[in-house]
Order: sequence, then structure tokens, then C-alpha cells
Amino acid sequence: PLSRFTSRVGGGSAFFVRLLITMNIRALLFLLLSAACSFAQSYEVAGVIFRPAFTNSSDAGYLREYLPVGQTLDAWTNLFAVRCFRDLDSPKDYIGKMAADYQQKYPGMKFATFDQKSKNRFFIDFFAYPLDKKSKFFEWDFFRAQTNAAGGIVVFQYAERRYRKKSVHEFDTWDIHGMRQQMLPLLMTNEFTIP
Repeated sequence: PLSRFTSRVGGGSAFFVRLLITMNIRALLFLLLSAACSFAQSYEVAGVIFRPAFTNSSDAGYLREYLPVGQTLDAWTNLFAVRCFRDLDSPKDYIGKMAADYQQKYPGMKFATFDQKSKNRFFIDFFAYPLDKKSKFFEWDFFRAQTNAAGGIVVFQYAERRYRKKSVHEFDTWDIHGMRQQMLPLLMTNEFTIP
């Protein structure tokens, strides 16, 4: 215990030992708070504030997902995500692989890829739906891959999801063309910060 140690070092030294311990505890709390705050970052896209909802990290990188207040990972209509890959170096190859995977999973479905070569940014957007009969949603996804100044690549994702109750015709009222016209310029040019 600390009391035994401080009684051996004498009255004046005891004060410095306590001070040192207090400073170390404060430094540790500061580091823990800093780490927590670094994930607590939020994003704003088209006037919607996205707050942290999920994170997963490894030596290879991390995934951080953000949702508007009141939405959950089980039932969301808007999602923003940041993925960092430390061991990848080509955003173009990443988007190319996504396109190939999409064609294989959804043969015949359309998607779009485009780029801003001057900023080394590459994009893909597509529609996805669950292949099982149980899930009842339709989703628009946009991904932007770019080089990361810290090394590797960073990928920003924005998604909108609509749910149906009975028929796929419930999606007919979704103005997909208007949504893409509004969202693509924002998502392609916004200077998102990398956590």
C-alpha cells in the first residue's frame, strides 16, 4: 500500500510521491479521454448530422459507422462510414474490385464508376438489395476511395435505405434520380476529415 511506502520515505518526500501518482492518473485519464473523443467525431452530410454508432479496428485498418440520432444499426435509413486500409495503396483498384464484386453478386444490375484523377479519388454508386426473401429493403450506396496522407487509402461511404412492407412497388415513389443529382456533387467534393 502507498501508506507504507510514504512512511518510509519521510514526510517531505511523501508529498512528491502522492503528486507523482496523481499526475500519472491524470495523464492516463487524459489519454483515455483523447482516444474516446477521437471516435466521437461527427459528420454532416446534406444537413444531416451523423454520430458514431460502430467501430472495428485491426492492424490492417478500421471501420467506423455513423448514423443520425435516433437510428440504430438494425433499422437505419441513412448511414455514413469511414474505412481506412493501411496495407492498400490504390483507390482505383479498390473501386475496380468493388465493381467486379457487384457484377458478380447482382448480374444485370447497373452501377456507375467515375473519378477525379487530379485528387486521386475514385467513386462507385449502385443499388443493393438483400438476396434472401426475409429482408425487405432497397439501398443506394456511394463509395469514395482516395489516398490517405497517413498511408494506405481511406474510403468514405454514404448509404440511403428504404424499407417495404409487402410489395417492391412501394419503392416506386422513391425519387432515385433526384436523390443522385442532389447527393453525388456533395459526396464527391466534400472534404471529409479522416479520424
